[in-house]
Amino acid sequence: MCTGLSLKNGNHHYFGRNLDLELDYPVDVVITPRNKKLAMRHTDAIDTHYAIYGVGLIQDDYPLYFDACNEKGLGMAGLAFWTSCYYAPVEEGKLNLASFELLQYILGKCETVAEAKEILKNVNITNEGFSAAMAPSPLHWLISDHTSSIVVEQTKEHGLRVYDNPYDVLANEPEFPFHVKNLSFYANVSNQLQNFTETRFAPEFPDFVKLGAGMGTAGLPGGLDSISRFVKIAFGRLNSICPDTEAGNVSQFFRLMESVIQCNGSDQVKKDEYEITQFTTCYNTDENILYYTTYYNESLNAVKLASEDLDSDQLVKYEFIRDFQVNFQN
Repeated sequence: MCTGLSLKNGNHHYFGRNLDLELDYPVDVVITPRNKKLAMRHTDAIDTHYAIYGVGLIQDDYPLYFDACNEKGLGMAGLAFWTSCYYAPVEEGKLNLASFELLQYILGKCETVAEAKEILKNVNITNEGFSAAMAPSPLHWLISDHTSSIVVEQTKEHGLRVYDNPYDVLANEPEFPFHVKNLSFYANVSNQLQNFTETRFAPEFPDFVKLGAGMGTAGLPGGLDSISRFVKIAFGRLNSICPDTEAGNVSQFFRLMESVIQCNGSDQVKKDEYEITQFTTCYNTDENILYYTTYYNESLNAVKLASEDLDSDQLVKYEFIRDFQVNFQN
């Protein structure tokens, strides 16, 4: 289970996600410099490309990203899409990319969502895994820049489709059009003062009691399912207000993501196994800074892309700081 978010405030843009799993993958911050050759299974290798930084694994000297941004400010995250996802056989005349190659290809070649949309018109996502031990994960993707967001989904019924996403958020299954239609069910939810000073229950409702602020949001879903999380994060994103400073934007981003976190014990997936929010990422796509927290380390950790040799041909890894940390003041 995962939730993705693109947050624009003033002239600034932030992108990131919660990764919710019962398994703690040994992920790290991974940087792919411009001259690191990226081999592709069914098309030419990419010898030079935009620098990419994000969270993932390094396998056989190859970056496998869960989410990432490039140096131009384009962000991309893969979220679970268990039931509807369909990866196809290789198709002649198409740009055939394995699911684990799609993020690197798009971020390596595109500066903007508009450029990504052009490339995606001819893409076919193929049905092979990285190795015999690493089967393909069923995913759909949120791609965002300063101006817009899209969702990429490939299903057996519709093939690969790209949806404009004015909400700038994404959760898991079901398909994106369902999430959009479902938002209409919550049309009367509001952040406004009037919703707890008057009632819509009936024209005359004499026993209406004002119980305090926030009554307009009483209809928001609170479940951990992807449908509920999509509604809740969309509401938070569309009503977001914060100072247009680094502290204000980064704090707001993590607060929004905290509204849809998964706590240990709340979401059982198997006997004695529970999904938790393993990590949360927040990319400042203007300054190319990756902030992250983990379930047991809520202290902000950060990596700056500008501190690296971006013309290198070697992958760079910074180990996740997972240990519990407290700043004692006495």
